[in-house]
Amino acid sequence: MSVKKITSLLVTAILVFSLFGTASAALPGYGEELQNAPSNTPTITFTDVPTTHWASKYISEMASRKVLEGYPDGKFRPENQVSRAEFATIIVKASGLQAKKVNYSSFSDVKTTDWYSPFIEAVKDYMTGYRTADGSYIFNPTAPALREDITVALVKLKGYDVSRLANQSIIEAMFQDYAGISEAAKDYVAVAVENGLVSGYQDETFRPQASITRAEAATLLWRAYQYGNDNKGVGGGNQTTPATPTPPATNPTTPSQPQQPSQAAKFSVDTLVGGIGQGDTDGPVSIAKINAVNSMVVDKNNNIYFLDKDKKKVRKFNNSNGTVETFKAIDSTFNWGNSSDGKTVTNYLFNYMTPMKLAYNVANDSVYLGIKYASSPNYASLLYQLTPNVQVSVYGIPKRVATGTFDFISFSNQGVIFSGSNRNYNDHYDAVIYSGQLGGQADEIASTTDNTWVRYIGGRYKYSPLVDAIALDNQVYVFDGNEGTLSKIQLFPRKLDTIVTQDSISFDAVAAYNGKFYASSGATIYEVSLDGRLTTFIDGKDLTYKDGNPIKKISQLSFDSKGNVIVYDDDNKAIRRINL
Repeated sequence: MSVKKITSLLVTAILVFSLFGTASAALPGYGEELQNAPSNTPTITFTDVPTTHWASKYISEMASRKVLEGYPDGKFRPENQVSRAEFATIIVKASGLQAKKVNYSSFSDVKTTDWYSPFIEAVKDYMTGYRTADGSYIFNPTAPALREDITVALVKLKGYDVSRLANQSIIEAMFQDYAGISEAAKDYVAVAVENGLVSGYQDETFRPQASITRAEAATLLWRAYQYGNDNKGVGGGNQTTPATPTPPATNPTTPSQPQQPSQAAKFSVDTLVGGIGQGDTDGPVSIAKINAVNSMVVDKNNNIYFLDKDKKKVRKFNNSNGTVETFKAIDSTFNWGNSSDGKTVTNYLFNYMTPMKLAYNVANDSVYLGIKYASSPNYASLLYQLTPNVQVSVYGIPKRVATGTFDFISFSNQGVIFSGSNRNYNDHYDAVIYSGQLGGQADEIASTTDNTWVRYIGGRYKYSPLVDAIALDNQVYVFDGNEGTLSKIQLFPRKLDTIVTQDSISFDAVAAYNGKFYASSGATIYEVSLDGRLTTFIDGKDLTYKDGNPIKKISQLSFDSKGNVIVYDDDNKAIRRINL
């Protein structure tokens, strides 16, 4: 190929070569990525982007290059979030990649008939998908594009050799929320910072899991034009033209199956919080310590809430800035008065409350805390909503005096809450399942007393339940990790079935996620489908540890929004992420 031809191809890859000439950027200062606007006068304007708007020149510059477009009504809508599908489209327009209609899809949640399918297929080497707990490979096209996703894509498009150039120590020192950057993205973020593509914010955070607006997208793209060593082909190596995905050879008469990459042989483990000794210390993750974690949930923004029963508090790992805080202490704000007859008020005081279980409802993005109340003659289970505001959404125990333990809390798609408890009634211990709506009183729907439920280990002599549940329309599936038993309760008419008992494995933690159960034994995690099939999800021998501290036992188990596994490692007093 001639030098003239190579030059022509490089110029067409807009993000690969800067139209302003090659510029080698010094390490950017905090907040610089949203500064240093183009000096030229905007040639394209939008009715909702006045010249005084901070991103006016960025937006105009990117619109003039036909990388970003406005809407038919003349607006740009700068504050709208950019979805992953939209950013895939932007990358194609910016880089010269060719979007082609294909007869297969690499992602289980993208149909070949979707408008964004050709763009997503074109950028799949630059914007990778996520593997879910059920083994599917998804793109999440309508989800917001995250800052770390965009950073990875820009670095790949610019063609940097990440394996050779990355220096994570720079971003570890720069960003307080370094631990919140996905392990697979850290090298790319390091290269992007070193080459001036991104800079982080004035509060010394990178905010890897934050979404971006259309205005911010224009700014980041402009910096990609301006900075970095552009003498690279897209994707690194010796490529000189953008890579175009090649569909697999298929028989035209046979529909193609979605392609899913095989699971990696090894899974890296990040320590997010702790690992530096036992304690009750809030602050940046570099100094934060964990005393105990008795229950743990993760919200859609990958903030981690964890309960310390002895300290009677809920703590929070803030994923956006990499800090730990005491989120809620069980104090007088939890005092509550209830009147069942409209006259007599029963007061519940925080002094007699024992926090038992955290729960997260993805439908309304809210965290809940189940509390056992024990002060004669009042015994009750109370469910408090912690986010967005503390309020009582109570479960009463209407039929019997009881000590509710909140062994599990599960939410149905219809907003019904199901909870399981061991209780004491006249010195008789049994297991009960309750059902109710937020803000109302719960009803007993099953118990061991009337043989509509099975007894799981707990109660008078031993209290260490490993139980979780999945609530469907007319059925509740419950997995008891102590007994290894999966049971199904049909609600109408009431019927109890034991699906399987797996007594060959001793489990340490149980969690329900995406319609399946996950149970750990040592550092190995098993998957249990609703038909009782047990398979190895992650073999503990396949874990690799960046800090060199192995996991011997997983005491708590959850999942983040990307399907990575969040675990509590009590031996190291650390909350850790297994990267899938």
